[in-house]
Amino acid sequence: LHTTVIGSYGERIEIQIRTHEMDKVAQAGIAAHWSYKEGRSFDENINKTFAWIQNLVENQENIRDPDEFLENVRIDLFPDEVYVFTPRGEIKSIPRGATPVDFAYLIHTEVGNQCIGAKVNGRIVPLPYELQTGDTVEIITSKKGRPSKDWLNFVKTVKARGRIRQWIKTLEKERSLTLGREMCEKAFRKHRLNFNTLLKSEEMEKSVEHFGFKTLDDLIASVGYGKITPLQIIHRVAPKPEEEVKPESILDKIIGRVRKKKPKTGVIVKGVDDILIKFGKCCQPVPGDSITGYITRGYGVTVHRSRCVNALKMSPERQIDVQWDTSIGDTYPVKICVRSYDRVGMLADIASNISKNGANILSASTETRQSKIVDSFFTIAVKDTDHLNRVLTSIRKVKHVQDVKRIDK
Repeated sequence: LHTTVIGSYGERIEIQIRTHEMDKVAQAGIAAHWSYKEGRSFDENINKTFAWIQNLVENQENIRDPDEFLENVRIDLFPDEVYVFTPRGEIKSIPRGATPVDFAYLIHTEVGNQCIGAKVNGRIVPLPYELQTGDTVEIITSKKGRPSKDWLNFVKTVKARGRIRQWIKTLEKERSLTLGREMCEKAFRKHRLNFNTLLKSEEMEKSVEHFGFKTLDDLIASVGYGKITPLQIIHRVAPKPEEEVKPESILDKIIGRVRKKKPKTGVIVKGVDDILIKFGKCCQPVPGDSITGYITRGYGVTVHRSRCVNALKMSPERQIDVQWDTSIGDTYPVKICVRSYDRVGMLADIASNISKNGANILSASTETRQSKIVDSFFTIAVKDTDHLNRVLTSIRKVKHVQDVKRIDK
């Protein structure tokens, strides 16, 4: 009997129990003993195996630390595996290079899904840490924890990779289902159709089959994914949809007011039409900026600059591809800060340069600093980054201006 146990204080104790015969074999060498006893020779492969066992015995005599000896044996036996301990002393075998996330999913899928950190040998380690033989691994979990797409960059086991992909796919479907439902309800209302009523109709069931989906939820989620549009579904359930009709008041009829079309946003969401789009107030993107979209529950898609601090904190699963629609000649708000000496007429000179470059001033404020230095904040409307740069260049030429830059809110 040969085993290792962990005491109440975490120390490892190795226990060996063997008979006199076993001890004799261990001391004299099993290969020599068997060859002598049987009076015959073994083939080359068996001799190599016995030689390896004899080498282990010699190593045991030279290595006093049982943990070191055991680790050497394991490395020889299973070069592609490492052995780690649970906090209760259970031994788990995992592939070499595996991480605490792999270990968490080895224990249980929910442990992996709720993993937020790990301790190895009592110390907190990063999740990409490669586990070593003999490590005691403790997984830190939270009910609010959830897998990250970044984990796929370092996990090694098939189980961990599969469970992470499954969770991400489920989450994406739930969010796409919510977004798809909102998009459909909005589109159906525009055509004077009740989406919730038509959900149970025979035409909707036929639409599910027509578009190649198994369930109604799959069909609606595909709208959120951008695979099909709400209008395509409308054409299936109501072949001749009515044009959008807006209620007209008596006053409108009398004065004959011309209704304006819904203004375009200047942003295209890849694969999706008819979706609510708004711009992040934190970074105020303008055409020419690198942008990314994030699905916001109940608010459609919010567009941020790619390097926006708030956008970088958001979950990657909510990200959606967007791009500028260069055909829209609209203006967009952006905030700038001008640092200058506090002199008479300075604010007027700055405002004049902004106006002569075709930018409209939406708001302005000042903040006096020490040594007669003042920071002037302007929110201006520009067409794109080129337009913004022309404005900034012009302001820099104003006398006593020290610095001018674009800022986030």
